[in-house]
Amino acid sequence: MIIPENEKMNRREFIKENFLSSIGFLMKFIDASMTTEVNYIRPPGVQEEWDFLTSCTRCGVCQDSCPEGIISLFSTNSGVKLTGTPYLNLTKAACTFCNKCIETCPTEALTYGTHAVVLGTAKVIKKNCITFEGVMCDYCIRSCPVNALVGRGGQPEVDVDICIGCGICIAACIEEYKGITIVPRST
Repeated sequence: MIIPENEKMNRREFIKENFLSSIGFLMKFIDASMTTEVNYIRPPGVQEEWDFLTSCTRCGVCQDSCPEGIISLFSTNSGVKLTGTPYLNLTKAACTFCNKCIETCPTEALTYGTHAVVLGTAKVIKKNCITFEGVMCDYCIRSCPVNALVGRGGQPEVDVDICIGCGICIAACIEEYKGITIVPRST
């Protein structure tokens, strides 16, 4: 088969196309291995996980800028893909959505824009919540800034369509082993 002159590739184009094709194949392979269950909450303004992981330089500026001190960085024990990337530790305090992390991010791994301002969803831990033992308590319900927690039969129930996952309910819980937590929003 004879290839017309205008369709021939020079050496540089050939190498570039093969490199891009190889990278694309590798990324699809890696992406498939990354579809494991996420059990952590990222800071506000996070992109899709893969885009975030490829744009985050693991500089820690977001952690330093957080006035609440709730941004932590994954250690090397968490695996290579997560090492040095930020997550929220909502057991320390709630996220106030001050957006300091977004403002200081040098790479736009955290950005303003079309990303939803939802960190996760509150989930009641029945074995830790004293209302399931017949004790009257509504601290988490009264603390919710968006009224996503309601009392049903004396027990908290989460409206997942309203909850923004800020963690104020965790801070309000009076139990040592908190009766509520924030879980990643299922996609």
